Amino acid sequence: MRLSVDYASDRCGTTDLAWGQRAVWGAIHDVGPDNSPYFNVPRLLRVPRAGGPRHPMAAASALAEVMARHDALRSRVRLGEAGPYQEVTASGTLSVETVEAARGEVDEAADELLTRLAGRSFGDDEPPLRAGLVTEDGAVTHIAFAISHVVADWRAADVVVRDLRTALLRGAITHRPSWQLLDLVREEKTASARSDRAVTMWEDLLRSVPSATFPDEVGTAASPRFARAVLASPALNHAAHVLARRTGVSTATVLLVAVTMLLRDLTGHEACAITPIVHNRFNGRTQDLVTSLDQLGLFTLGPVGGLAETLVHAYPAVLASYRHARYNSLDLQAMIDRVSADRGVSMFPSCCFNDLRPGEDPGTPARGDGESELDWLPGGDQRSCAFCVDLMRWKGTLGVALSADTARLPAGEMESLLLRLESVVADAAYALS
Repeated sequence: MRLSVDYASDRCGTTDLAWGQRAVWGAIHDVGPDNSPYFNVPRLLRVPRAGGPRHPMAAASALAEVMARHDALRSRVRLGEAGPYQEVTASGTLSVETVEAARGEVDEAADELLTRLAGRSFGDDEPPLRAGLVTEDGAVTHIAFAISHVVADWRAADVVVRDLRTALLRGAITHRPSWQLLDLVREEKTASARSDRAVTMWEDLLRSVPSATFPDEVGTAASPRFARAVLASPALNHAAHVLARRTGVSTATVLLVAVTMLLRDLTGHEACAITPIVHNRFNGRTQDLVTSLDQLGLFTLGPVGGLAETLVHAYPAVLASYRHARYNSLDLQAMIDRVSADRGVSMFPSCCFNDLRPGEDPGTPARGDGESELDWLPGGDQRSCAFCVDLMRWKGTLGVALSADTARLPAGEMESLLLRLESVVADAAYALS
C-alpha cells in the first residue's frame, strides 16, 4: 500500500551542482544504472515510543516537513548541454510505501523494506528521498528511507534522521537551517582560490609517487569482478583505540595510516597514495547542511618505521589531506589528466578510504574480547574505485570492509590484507601497553 503527502517551501532555484555533488554524480555516472544503487544512502529510524502510537499519515507528514526543510531533498539533477545541473523545487508530492508486519516481525520487515528502497537506482524525475513505513496493528514502528548520494552524504543522512525524530517528538521543527544547498553553491562560485590551493597540493603530491597504486590488471577477474569482504574485529577495535589514545590521533587516522603502510608493502612502491573521503564539515555552517560535501583528500606515505612511530610522523600529512579536500572536481580532473599525460602513466590512485561510523570518543578503548569474523558480501561488475576500505559498525564492533577489483587484488589477497591489518594494529598496540 502507498500513501502520498505534499510538501512545500519558499526556497527554490536552478543552479550548478556543488563541488561534492559533482564528484559523486561523476562516480555514479561512470558505473552506470546497474551498479549505482551501491552509492545510495540508506537509513532506518525506529519511531520513538514517547508521544504514543503514530498513525501512518502522521509519520508521512513528518517526512514532508523534513523534505520542505532542506533544499537538497527537493533537488532534481538534470543533464544539459554543458553537463549536470539541478533544480530545487518549491513543492512536490512524496509517495510513501507502507508495510504491515505481524507482531514480533517488525524488525525483519523493516530491514527488508530498507533493502528494497535502497536497492534500485534513482530516476531522473524521482524525488531524491525514497521512503517507507512499517506498521504493527496500524501504528508506525519504523521509518525507512534511502537518499540519492548526489544530494546527501552519510552525515547529511544523519541530519535527516535527527530532524525526522524531532518532528515526530515535537510535532514541528521551529528553527530553520542556517545554511542550505543553494547557499553553498553560491559561495563555491567565488571560491576559486581555495580550489586552486587544493589542486596545487594534489599535483605536488602526485608528482612524488610512482603511479596509480594498482596496475590495470594482474590476473583473471572473478565474477562478479568486484568482490567485497568485511572483517568484524573486537581486537582491531580495541587496538585502534589504544593507539589513538597513546599517539593523540583519531581511530580513523590509525587505520588510514595502517592501511596505507600495508598497501605500500603489497604493491612494492617506495611511496604510496590513498584518497581518504573527507566529510568537509568543519564549521558551524556545514555541521547541519544536507548535501554531499564528501570529497577525496590525498594522503601519501613513503618509507616508514613501526606503526606508532609512523602515526606521529604522518599526522601532519593526514591533516593536510583533510584541509585540501574541497575543490572544483572539474579542475582536479583536468590536472590529473595533464599530470598523467606528462608522466605517461595513470596518476589517479584509484584507492580510497571511508569512515562511515557514527562519532566516537577515541580516548576510550573498547573491549577487545570476542572472535573476529570475516564475511563476504555481494559484489558487483563495476565500481568507481579499484580498492576501497570502509570503516563501519558491524556485528556490534568495528567492521572493516574492503571492496576490490579482483583482476588487481584477488579475493585471497583481500582476505589476507584484512587479517594482516588486524595483526599489525594489534601488535603495535600491545607494544605500547
